[in-house]
Amino acid sequence: MFLGVLFGVLGCALWGLIYIVPLLLPDYSPTTIAMGRFAVYGACSLVLCWYYRRELSTLKASDWLKAFCLGFFGNAVYYIFLTQGIRWAGVPTSGMLMALIPLNVALLTNRPGARTSVVVPWRRLWLPLLVILLGLWIGNIDEFSEISSQTSSKEYWLGFFCSFTAMALWTWFPIRNSQWLIAHPKVSPVVWTCAQGGSIFPAAVLCFSAVNLDSWMNGASFFGPDPVVFICVMLIAGLACGWGGMALWNMMSARLPVALSGQMIVFETNFSVIYALIYKQQAPGWTLVVGICLLLSGVSISLKVFQDASRPH
Repeated sequence: MFLGVLFGVLGCALWGLIYIVPLLLPDYSPTTIAMGRFAVYGACSLVLCWYYRRELSTLKASDWLKAFCLGFFGNAVYYIFLTQGIRWAGVPTSGMLMALIPLNVALLTNRPGARTSVVVPWRRLWLPLLVILLGLWIGNIDEFSEISSQTSSKEYWLGFFCSFTAMALWTWFPIRNSQWLIAHPKVSPVVWTCAQGGSIFPAAVLCFSAVNLDSWMNGASFFGPDPVVFICVMLIAGLACGWGGMALWNMMSARLPVALSGQMIVFETNFSVIYALIYKQQAPGWTLVVGICLLLSGVSISLKVFQDASRPH
């Protein structure tokens, strides 16, 4: 299980960077950013699809449809809502809503018949979940207070709605993604990452072109007002945060119970706050330090609970 947790933490460290992308590209729409990122992710996946063509040939049409739905709605559409939520409501609010994902996933999957590999008694799971939520709340207090004083009420609640939608999509994604990987142990997580990226590439390119076609026909650059910065940021977001982060997440999902793998997303929230502080050139406050300590404690307790449950009696 340790290796699975390590993959999850590393994946979240890469995904935490996506919270900074809207701040680096304030003149670009969320759809442009999302589709640009996943066009790069998809292009990288297509190249690797040729390398893994033998393994990919074993996938059925229903598997490819599942890969597309997970990739498009669980990644691209999710990121559009997350980007807009960050822009209107700020990183802390978006991060706090994303922090509810571990509880949502546990509520939906830690039960008999939920197609999970390990089910533990709820009396042993409430404590680590509460510690995780408390750590995320304390760790984001300062950032939450700052953004709430700088944003209008209407804009803030629109951002809240977008972030809530992103949370709902990413409650659905890790459950279905983990269930598929657990049900298909012969399919490598890297191959599954390529299938998801390759299947959404045409849709990402078409959506990106449709959004930017009008500006291009009016004489503007096809890649927006700052093409060099946009392309560089998209390469990092698509290759590192997109393909790299998803490959690490899938490797984790194949190794951990669904209810535990869903808890790993909390690291994305804390990494996003740390990156935001670096971007603002600010030192972390005591609340962030305490929050991270509680977060690590909660995940450690939860990991031990699942390790004990998975041992033969």
